[in-house]
Amino acid sequence: MTAQGPRWRHWLARFGWAEACGFAGSYAGFFALSAADTGPELAAFGAALGENVGYYGTIFLRDWRALPSGERRLRPVLLAMLHDFGMAEALDTLVVRPAITLSTVSLLGEALGVGAGKIAADVVFYALALLFYERRRAREGRR
Repeated sequence: MTAQGPRWRHWLARFGWAEACGFAGSYAGFFALSAADTGPELAAFGAALGENVGYYGTIFLRDWRALPSGERRLRPVLLAMLHDFGMAEALDTLVVRPAITLSTVSLLGEALGVGAGKIAADVVFYALALLFYERRRAREGRR
């Protein structure tokens, strides 16, 4: 529990819009590479790439805009993102998300499979990302 309420509400406020943009990016990336006739394996990586563009673009812009205009520096925002997401993202982009997307698309078809794969991969991603995010918040709270 945080001072403002349940932790899940804080997480929803932080990650909700980013997830919506990532979801749209996932479909855009998958279908863009599918239309280019790359095959399902590369299209699955396209879904991961599209997800990243939508998700991290939203996180970056929100964190950047939250800083007072005189304190907006690229390095601290990127370092915080690297800390919070680095390990989870490396595993997610290179292994988990493409494998799960490929599996769910082959089982459920493209229309449902891309979304189902995104949701399933997010469970693995957030298990790591929230651990690092909360660790950074606790460390910053002690200062």
